Amino acid sequence: MYLMDAKERINSMNWDLAGSNSPEVEADLACEFLRRLACFFKEEGIRPIKPLAANIAKLLGDKDEIDISEFCSLEVLDFLGENTYVKNIVQYYLHLARYADKNPDKYEYLRIYDPLIRILERGGMFVLKINSLDIVNGVHIPLNGWCDNFITMEPIEIEGFE
Repeated sequence: MYLMDAKERINSMNWDLAGSNSPEVEADLACEFLRRLACFFKEEGIRPIKPLAANIAKLLGDKDEIDISEFCSLEVLDFLGENTYVKNIVQYYLHLARYADKNPDKYEYLRIYDPLIRILERGGMFVLKINSLDIVNGVHIPLNGWCDNFITMEPIEIEGFE
């Protein structure tokens, strides 16, 4: 159920628009992703790692890898082939959705990736590297001490970000 929804969401995006839009609101979405990820580490009692490596399903104990070519259209795969940083997040998102199908009590963690997925849906683009999260044609967010910096941030309501 969760994997089917995640698969539909990823495959229904207009990937030709990715990177064409970069209003300041995308920075809010990026910060909300970091806040939610920091809260995950705190709630689960897991020592924080760099967001680039934060495959939540794997951190929760799912040892099975996921092959995104089984879930993504050729259009998506072509786009992701040129955008490794986005590919990681899409793969983590689909992996967690599959994990949530088997462990429904963990479905709430799908919300963590939602802000980054919304950036793509809105035509924005992000580059998540080891030491920074950049919104293309927008902001640069350094990730030194990211968890401590974002754990105390007030939540941002993103439901209106369509």
